[in-house]
Amino acid sequence: MDYLAVNVSSPNTPGLRSLQTRQALEAILLPLAQRRDAAATCGRRVPVLVKLAPDLSNAELDDALEAILAARMDGVIIGNTTLQRWAELRSRLAGETGGLSGAPLRPITNAILAQTVARLAGRLPVIASGGVLSTADAREKLDLGACLVQLYTGLIYEGPGLVSRILNEGWKP
Repeated sequence: MDYLAVNVSSPNTPGLRSLQTRQALEAILLPLAQRRDAAATCGRRVPVLVKLAPDLSNAELDDALEAILAARMDGVIIGNTTLQRWAELRSRLAGETGGLSGAPLRPITNAILAQTVARLAGRLPVIASGGVLSTADAREKLDLGACLVQLYTGLIYEGPGLVSRILNEGWKP
């Protein structure tokens, strides 16, 4: 196991996003950190990262990051799907409730990714997720300061060959 993710960001689970407040996160993460550290005495220490929503306000992001730092988590994943909807969405399903993923998510996740990287100032690694459908999208996330990139929707639309393309299409780390 490379890492565990504490995902408090899914908009499709009623009430889950309310766990992104500082108080709720600390209630979850502080005991989790103790268990992670105690388990490390038996061998391998598994990093724990926290996945946050791209829809957090500046104050909410600050509170969540403070809780993550206070609990000594190992990193942050930005972000999950968004609840936002834009008039420019062309799909007949644009009005559906739940999380929106894919290319429309990219500007939102890029903005909160850049904010998170700046706020953390190297104190924790940041993994980027959201709107990654090509090599250029992955490169953009890394250029914004992410140390790793997660793929999900891109794999659905492009298939598993997307990983090879990202790694082989002129990839210059």
